[in-house]
Order: sequence, then structure tokens, then C-alpha cells
Amino acid sequence: MILHAVRFDCSNVDDDARRELEDGLADLAGLDCVVWARHGRDLTDPSVSGLLTAHADADALAAYRVHPGHQPTIERVRALSIPIERFDIDVADVPARA
Repeated sequence: MILHAVRFDCSNVDDDARRELEDGLADLAGLDCVVWARHGRDLTDPSVSGLLTAHADADALAAYRVHPGHQPTIERVRALSIPIERFDIDVADVPARA
């Protein structure tokens, strides 16, 4: 399983634009190449939003990156000039909730 994490620095966007971005992040959970997705705001830096998605394998992550349902979010981030940091990690599995 591949976990894909993205940090969005929303310090230079207004509240409406940020909510629109976060609504788009929520929509990513419905893509066929996404096992699950979660998004939220950082607990210590109120200007940061984050996204975590899970993908079955590297091929599914590659499909996600070019998926037509993902492109509007990418375009929105670029149009708003939101700085991002992202990373992808390969994990054996995602632990179940205890």
C-alpha cells in the first residue's frame, strides 16, 4: 500500500478559497484509484491543510496523479499559488483501528 501525504500552506489564501480547496480534497475519496482519503487542518499551524490518501500500489498512485478527477484540485492549487510539500511511502499495510 502507498500512502500519499500533502501539506498545503494556505497562509496566503482567503477562507472561501481554502474551503473550496478542502471541498475538492474531500471529493478525491471517490476516485477509483484511491483506497481511502482523509483531509483536515493542522493542529499546531492553523494556516496548514493536509491530505492523506491510500493507494493499492505504485500503479494506482500513478493513475491518481493523472486522473481527470484529480486534475481540478491540482489546477486550483496552482492557480492559488499554494505552496505544497508531498511525500509517498510504501507500507506493508495500514493498521486497523484498535
